[in-house]
Amino acid sequence: MLSLSVEHLRVIVRIDGDDVSRADDNDGPDPWHVLVPVNRFAATGEFTTATIACCPSCGPDCFAVEARIRREGDVVRWEWGRRGARWEGERRTTLFDAGAYDAEVARVGAEHGWETPERRAGRLILTGLALPPRIEGVKVHADGADELVVWLEEPDEYQIFVSVPWDRERPDESAAEARALLAGPAARWPAQWHSIKALREDPPAYAGPSWRPTDWF
Repeated sequence: MLSLSVEHLRVIVRIDGDDVSRADDNDGPDPWHVLVPVNRFAATGEFTTATIACCPSCGPDCFAVEARIRREGDVVRWEWGRRGARWEGERRTTLFDAGAYDAEVARVGAEHGWETPERRAGRLILTGLALPPRIEGVKVHADGADELVVWLEEPDEYQIFVSVPWDRERPDESAAEARALLAGPAARWPAQWHSIKALREDPPAYAGPSWRPTDWF
């Protein structure tokens, strides 16, 4: 079973009634990490990965328990345990009835009570967003009272920050405006960029004349 701890913004995973997210003094993942822009618990014919427990202070970047998830006929297989090749031999396998599993995943995916206006706008912006090749959505955060920053990445190459208008009282409308902007040519985005590779000073090839290097780093 999946449940949301709204006060603490965590997804809690229970298997056969046991809370595996908070075992061993761990914590569940932030909903953003597993539900946006796609529900990572959804099972397909290929293995996908979802964090089910992590460091309570630092999140999954520090320590994580992960589930490798795959649909196999009328069951869903989880191979789960500590992240990393060295722990492969200690992973556990759990099988779920596919129908019941799908219903539970759909239920938690449709629960948006955990969202603040900022997080709601972020989900609406990034879910299903068509971006140029190699660019991925990472997260969205408010920068002051009237600006939202959409964080994109070309993995291992560039971080890209696009600033869009923000109205906390109208998150859906703000998200629609942001999606309309991002649907246009990348060269026209009001963007800042940061090279992930050290000492590189050239912007991305798709950058427009208004793009500028970020001074956040």
